[in-house]
Amino acid sequence: MKSLTWPALFIIVTVPAMVAAVARGQSDNSSFALGCLWPALTAAPQKTVPSGPDASFFEAYRRTPSITKWPLRKILREIPELTGLEPAANQSPLPEILRRVGENLDTFLKNFVDTTSVETIEEARKDKLWGTQERIVQKFHYLMLAQQQGNTQNLVEYRTDLHGREENPGLIQNFMKTTGFGSMPFFFGPREQPQSDFRFLGRQTLQGRSTEVVAFAQHIEPTAVRGRFVAGKTSVPLLVQGVAWIHSSDYQILQMRTDLLAPQPAAALKRATTVVLFAGTKFQNRAGIFWLPQEVDVTIDLGNYVFANRHQYSDYQLFQVQILQPAPEPNPTTLQRP
Repeated sequence: MKSLTWPALFIIVTVPAMVAAVARGQSDNSSFALGCLWPALTAAPQKTVPSGPDASFFEAYRRTPSITKWPLRKILREIPELTGLEPAANQSPLPEILRRVGENLDTFLKNFVDTTSVETIEEARKDKLWGTQERIVQKFHYLMLAQQQGNTQNLVEYRTDLHGREENPGLIQNFMKTTGFGSMPFFFGPREQPQSDFRFLGRQTLQGRSTEVVAFAQHIEPTAVRGRFVAGKTSVPLLVQGVAWIHSSDYQILQMRTDLLAPQPAAALKRATTVVLFAGTKFQNRAGIFWLPQEVDVTIDLGNYVFANRHQYSDYQLFQVQILQPAPEPNPTTLQRP
């Protein structure tokens, strides 16, 4: 059986050094980045106690109860997307839901085909102190590629400009780019499930479809960390929680929301929220339906700034690389004279 490695990247954010410094109340030439990595899991995680520079960050996570322990009233207040939820009477449906979702994600990654789409990003940066706001709208090609590395299968996501050049986030001042949305469901993947707690919240109708609503929260352990927030010399381990809306008939994830487990004051990171709406996509001459991002909203509250990105995806197509090799020049020594 193949060992599956989930996305090399879950979310990547970069903003200019000046913005990061202002967010921390400093003025220096530090860099800023937010990223998540998905290494392969080869064994059941072992509980460990973080030490060194990460200890204080894990303590901040531990001081705040996760969504799986919140009273239902708080969940409904904090997650506006849950309007209309029919609360669960008990947790008995949860094991079967997790099993079916895990099987779907396993199949998705094994059968995934390289895709490209047109991505439109509307980016905004608001200064909370002065109330000023800047906006920019751009279009890209968004690529999702399956990569085989030994016995592992990876899902890699990145964007290029409309001329095929890989997009460099640093080129656009005062704005950030985020990526990895097709990978978000893998918190529910069979190898990732042991890294989180789950709670069946109930049932809800989403765009005319009946869904099973499940909350999750990553374990507050070093083995659960899939990325880090970096601002200058500060590097914060990222742990998240969230909610998935799962179709009641075929157990495909139709929508997901993720948030930080808790704010991280040491990095001035108050909030990082991502909401993804997935849509079924059928490709010609390919069996099955692939559930891929359709709309994404990202909100990051960092220091004095709120960054908001809205992504929309259209025109999904199979991605194929064509190498055009020119015909060889004729060899003068083989030319026949008339």
